[in-house]
Amino acid sequence: MHKPVIFLTLAYLAGILLGHGFLYFPYTVGILLILGIVTAGIFTLLKKLPFQRILLYLIPGLLGVAASIYSAAWLPASHYTRLFPAENIPHVLEGSISSPLDRDPDRTAFIMELSQVDGTPVRGSVRVSVREEIASLGYGDHVRVSGKMRKPGSFMNPGGFDYAEYLARSGVFATVSVRTGDDIALLKRGAGVFRTIQDRRERIRQAFLAGTAGPGSAILQAMVLGEEGGLTEELRDRFLAAGVTHIISISGSHLGMVALLCFGLMRGLLFLLPERLYHRLTLLADPKKIAAWLTLPLLIFYSLLAGGQVATVRSLIMITAGLAALILDREHSLMHSLALAALVILAASPQAVFDISFQLSYLSVLVIGYVVSLWNDIGVKASGRIMRFAHGVALLMVISLAASLATGPLVARYFNQFSLAGLVSNLVIVPFAGAVVVPLGLFSGILSLFTNHLPLAWLNQIVSDAFIELVSFFSRLPFAEFHPKAPGVLWLSCYAVFFLCLLHMLRIHLVSRFKPFEGSARISLLPKITFALTASFLLLGLTPSFLPEKQSVISFPDVGQGDCALIEFASGKTVLIDGGGIADNRFDIGRRVAAPFLWNRGVHRLDLVVLSHPHPDHMNGLLFLFKKFPIAEVWVSGLDTDLPGYDSLREVVAEKGILLRTVSADDKPVMFGGAELSVLHPAPGYLTRERKAYAAQNNRSLVLRVADRGRFYLFCGDIGTDAEASLVASGQNLKSDVLKVPHHGSKSSSSEAFVALARPELAVATVGRNNPYHHPADEVVERYERAGARICRTDRDGAIVVTTGRDRMDVARWSELMLQRIDFGGYPRLWRQERSNWERLWIRTGEI
Repeated sequence: MHKPVIFLTLAYLAGILLGHGFLYFPYTVGILLILGIVTAGIFTLLKKLPFQRILLYLIPGLLGVAASIYSAAWLPASHYTRLFPAENIPHVLEGSISSPLDRDPDRTAFIMELSQVDGTPVRGSVRVSVREEIASLGYGDHVRVSGKMRKPGSFMNPGGFDYAEYLARSGVFATVSVRTGDDIALLKRGAGVFRTIQDRRERIRQAFLAGTAGPGSAILQAMVLGEEGGLTEELRDRFLAAGVTHIISISGSHLGMVALLCFGLMRGLLFLLPERLYHRLTLLADPKKIAAWLTLPLLIFYSLLAGGQVATVRSLIMITAGLAALILDREHSLMHSLALAALVILAASPQAVFDISFQLSYLSVLVIGYVVSLWNDIGVKASGRIMRFAHGVALLMVISLAASLATGPLVARYFNQFSLAGLVSNLVIVPFAGAVVVPLGLFSGILSLFTNHLPLAWLNQIVSDAFIELVSFFSRLPFAEFHPKAPGVLWLSCYAVFFLCLLHMLRIHLVSRFKPFEGSARISLLPKITFALTASFLLLGLTPSFLPEKQSVISFPDVGQGDCALIEFASGKTVLIDGGGIADNRFDIGRRVAAPFLWNRGVHRLDLVVLSHPHPDHMNGLLFLFKKFPIAEVWVSGLDTDLPGYDSLREVVAEKGILLRTVSADDKPVMFGGAELSVLHPAPGYLTRERKAYAAQNNRSLVLRVADRGRFYLFCGDIGTDAEASLVASGQNLKSDVLKVPHHGSKSSSSEAFVALARPELAVATVGRNNPYHHPADEVVERYERAGARICRTDRDGAIVVTTGRDRMDVARWSELMLQRIDFGGYPRLWRQERSNWERLWIRTGEI
């Protein structure tokens, strides 16, 4: 085995995955390791496999297991989490800023490497967020921060993004939020080359801000400097729909464009040298190698100028490996160089393998390297400029198609989106970005350090605006994007095997076609069988998405301190009641939480949306849903329409041509999808006795009762005791099997009389974790329990999914299906914990 690096990397990677599994299934992983060692011993004794090769697989694998467990589970005794639990208690923290500033409009965030908390020496990192833009701080600054440490929270929904786990992989286990920069004291200014480059980066950013405007300015800052704070969600949506979202972050493909640009520039400059000097250089070294050596420091400088983000550094390592292959005359060993780059990255940070940035960047570079290697191996000859140009275009098309097919399932898993337009748009947008937008912006930005203004600002504005228009064109193409259900790990693994078999068989066919004397066209039986089996499994995995539900399902996704409920009737009709949201909509619940939940449920259109009342925690999440989902009809009360945000919602409804209907308790019940929908409150002329405006608006919430095949569901919005008294006095039937608890379970709701009449079998309180209102109130919970109700709450249970039929009602809580790390402190309980994880995993093979 002359080039074992690929096998070393694969063995180490397998070890990392096994080490990760050990945290959840220690007995299973232990048995697998023992079986692997015993099998290796048997093969060695039978002389079927050399002992050296066994060690080549075994030692890196065991190192990967150890590195994975160590990096994920070990914390030093002086770590702040061992001494100061993140319990929302004020602390005074000191430490150094260890990351570039992450800036959004009116917000700045950074990672802080702690040296002490409340005077006690500690170790570890926290993420600090300030509610204003701060330009005076920077990398390496030693600061003192006064604020409350909180444990990072995540929305507990199937397929949802786990923010806490994402931060933990970077060694961050707490966040600190401060209101103003006054809560941060600069103790010592940072120094060194990193800080110097960051200061230059800030000067370039200010030049872009002064010389350009609008979305074009935001794009230039993102693509040249890695400053993505100015990118709006709407602009990001365009790039995502066009299939080129990778181009706005400085990752593998982006840095690859800069590397290609710098390499071409160095080659061009060498050709401009006097002929005698050029010939002397060629006697010393190949001009390509000289250009590669000169490109490397430029890439390092640009990576630091772009903020030195972790994803950028990983991409730099991968591209450096490619340049090294060129310098060492190993151009045909590109795959081995990429394997070595992966080994270096994973040795330094084993948890990187679970990061979406690493997965997408490395997979893209790997596929590109494979396609280029195959293209060179088959050696298609082209004579003349036109044919060479045509072959270059064909190669770009093949690379684009292969990269899209390779990364598409991952994009679907993390973003619930796949862009068909990306197959074509990458052929146009990526070259435009690499040959025009980035070079011009980088050139102008560096010149601004000497001129104190942005040279060619007008040209940068024209180019960036044209670039955005080009992206917008592709994003508007019919069927540009669709939103599949996020595929599971088993499906992705099967797809990976399927894709590898496809590449293997394609390679054999092409080599035999273009070089018939160098390879046989015969494909062995094993790849054929594997290809057929995996293809069948993939198709079977997609089948349930097209089968209708035979039962009704009521879901309460975790949207934080807000309301959102989805009803999927057995007939296929869907009803959404409220969409969650927060007041300033800085974090778009509709975009980040509600829409992914719907897509993961296989819901792509909504037949009816009901807005209980126009408060932000019920309404703001609907804005994105109205833009992205076909919606037939919307019900509103027609009250409190002067509240902030309601006009925006009404404009979107009108723009999309959605039927807007005002309903009240006087309306007759409506048959919908085989169920009966009745509005019980408010009646026309209803007057609340509440004097506080917010409480009065809550009492005017729509109350909807759904009767479906002998089951009754009651959705109460935010009504309080006053509206409840009106409902009780009206004599209407309030009996319910499932009750959405009024006003998140506040003390001012769920009166004794109301609960006694509703008598729910299941009461669901939609609340946020550690909410300042202390919802649901203890006395309210006790009231429902005394009435015989089972209580579920989204802050503790996560998403709650109720499947109903005439004879049964099943309740699934996502918190009970999430895998739990093993507590190795209680050895007698290890097997029970592992068995519980296997049971959770088995249940999750179906839909929650």
